[in-house]
Amino acid sequence: MIQRRFSILLLAGTALLAQDPGQKAPVPTPASSAPAVEDVAIIKITPYNPSIQRDPFSAPRDERPVDALDLLEDIAVKGMLKKDGKNFAIVSDSRGNVRWLPVGHRFKDAEITAITDKAVTFHQWEMNTTNRSIFRTITKTFKREEGKR
Repeated sequence: MIQRRFSILLLAGTALLAQDPGQKAPVPTPASSAPAVEDVAIIKITPYNPSIQRDPFSAPRDERPVDALDLLEDIAVKGMLKKDGKNFAIVSDSRGNVRWLPVGHRFKDAEITAITDKAVTFHQWEMNTTNRSIFRTITKTFKREEGKR
C-alpha cells in the first residue's frame, strides 16, 4: 500500500519536472480586422476638474425659478393672449406680478393644461406627494379688473 502511494507521488513528480518552465503556451494573435480590446485591469488616472463652484458653507437652495414656487390658490387668471400661433394665459400672482404663461407651465402644485378663449384649465396634485398622475382638473375663468377712472 505504501509502495503504491509512493509510486503515484513519484510519477506525479516526474510529470511536473518534465514540464519546461521556460516554454510558454503560444498566444493567439488577434486578427487585424477585429477591434482592439482594452484591458480593463489597467487603471487610468482621471483628474478631477469640478465645473460648478459652490460655497460649501452656504445653505442649499432650490434651483427652480421663483414663479414655480407659486400655489394655484395664489394665481388669478386675467385673460388670454395669442402670439405666434401659441396661446398664453395672462395671470397675476399674490405679489402683484403679471406674466404670460404658456401651456405646460408648472407651479408648485399645478400645471397649465389648456388655454381657451374663456378660461384656463389646470391639473392640480397634492403638494406632499411625488405622484403627479393623480390630479384634479380645475378651470379658472377670466377675472378682468375694472379700469380705474
